[in-house]
Amino acid sequence: MKRRYLTFQIYIALLKFDFFFFLGFTIQFVVVVVNVADPEFGLTLAAIPITVAILVMAGFWTRRENKWGMAFIIFLYFCAIAYFIFKLVRMYNGSRVANYIPVRKSLTIFAVITVILIIITIANAIVCTQNFDTGLKRYIEHRKSESEDEKSYMTEMPNLSHGPAPSRMMID
Repeated sequence: MKRRYLTFQIYIALLKFDFFFFLGFTIQFVVVVVNVADPEFGLTLAAIPITVAILVMAGFWTRRENKWGMAFIIFLYFCAIAYFIFKLVRMYNGSRVANYIPVRKSLTIFAVITVILIIITIANAIVCTQNFDTGLKRYIEHRKSESEDEKSYMTEMPNLSHGPAPSRMMID
């Protein structure tokens, strides 16, 4: 169970890294594409909320253990890889190469790191999907309610009317 939970936690962390690197790439790309009338500018801006929705739904479907949702998310990850490869090819080939020269190195680094992270995320998503229906969902829900109880315990003063407070904290 601990290994499955660790896999789940790694997947959630990867989603956060994916968000950071995708957003970093997209912001740099939007700054480079100065022609607001260019359709690529609008498509790149539209990719930001779509990416946020994909990553939120990935976490949601993983917590709910929805296999169809995860299959759809994994398909979208492959689409994201195609998107980044398209952007990389476009930076180095075609009529717009001169537009990308000022930030080509950083865009390339962000794109390559993002593609690598997406590949790792796909592998981890597959492992998480294979772990569905093995009791992890109940464990996650139980941990969530425990952490909410711990939060309220840590932010409020203890009730000492029933005796002294314990001198040691328990580690699970």
